[in-house]
Amino acid sequence: MPIAMPKLRPELEVIHGMDDIPLIFDPITGTYHRITRAGEVVLSYIDGTRTRSELMDLFVNHKPDGATAIRRQVGDFLASLEDSGLLEGASLPPQAQEVTKRVRRSRLMPRVVITRSLPVLLEPVARLLRVLPSWVPTGLFGAGAVVGFAFGFHTLFATTPNLMRIIGPPFLVAAALQLVLVLFHETAHALVAQVLRVPVRGMGVALLFYFMPVAYVDRTDAYRVKSKSGRVTLAMAGIMSDGWWCGVVGLVAFATDGFVQHTAAFLLGMQLIGLIINLNPLLPTDGFVALETLAGSVDARGRAFALLKCLLLRRPLPAHLAAMSQGSRVRHIVYGTISLLYTCFLAYGILRAIPLTVELARMAVGR
Repeated sequence: MPIAMPKLRPELEVIHGMDDIPLIFDPITGTYHRITRAGEVVLSYIDGTRTRSELMDLFVNHKPDGATAIRRQVGDFLASLEDSGLLEGASLPPQAQEVTKRVRRSRLMPRVVITRSLPVLLEPVARLLRVLPSWVPTGLFGAGAVVGFAFGFHTLFATTPNLMRIIGPPFLVAAALQLVLVLFHETAHALVAQVLRVPVRGMGVALLFYFMPVAYVDRTDAYRVKSKSGRVTLAMAGIMSDGWWCGVVGLVAFATDGFVQHTAAFLLGMQLIGLIINLNPLLPTDGFVALETLAGSVDARGRAFALLKCLLLRRPLPAHLAAMSQGSRVRHIVYGTISLLYTCFLAYGILRAIPLTVELARMAVGR
């Protein structure tokens, strides 16, 4: 039964975050809820002193001509707040119990938190970087990444031998080193977040769609970053880190031979694959987040898959999805469908590649 006298939970925080969009932050679940500016006005009256009908009447009095539409909109907004557990007396969503857990489930991506200490470790470096104008380190690291990728991949294709001819121990060493570079990739995200004063909540490993292992840092609080440029830099920080390391590995491959060069060549090949994946807009990658930010969109993938889920299960749309225009809804469904098909294709490709991977591993150890 709907709550008769709606009132926001006292611990909730209403802020203006990315692009000055109003947001409700729930510290219990660690979740940000986007609302419209009209919704922000309604929030100021949800104080437990009025019934639902009185709230509707209050806004209808300001615009009698649109009484039916206003009542529906206010009712839908109150329902969405209650469904999200934001009203006193409403049940908290399941994720409220998982905020402090090290093993969590979230959007088809179970994850394990390895450490929550990065903010403490990175703050001394972040403090030094905050002294500089933001465009200086961003421009420096961005330009260095482009040069690094260009030099590294040129070295891979023009200087090093064919990788299939040198398969062996260098492949195993390169795979181990790639894991280290992934840590640098994620730490770069965390460092930029620290500079922007939105520390990451943790670093760990996850299974994307339950089959693809990935490292991650939880930068949910990036919603608090108002500037679009700051959010794009945060999204691209890992790729910029990869670019610098690609240049370093390229120098090693160019200046050496034998085992060291072969190891560097395999590492460059892995970095090339990583760059292609990170720029893939059909996966929740850094490149996708940067494009989403530049387009002024928020959680497009989440809305796309939520729409598909409601469509396939024939469930009614939540208020925030029902409020989308028909054209926007169709675009999201098309994108979600293509992404889902691509993910299935990727899973199939990974399964088919297992025998080849095993054979490469056998060759690497000389069997």
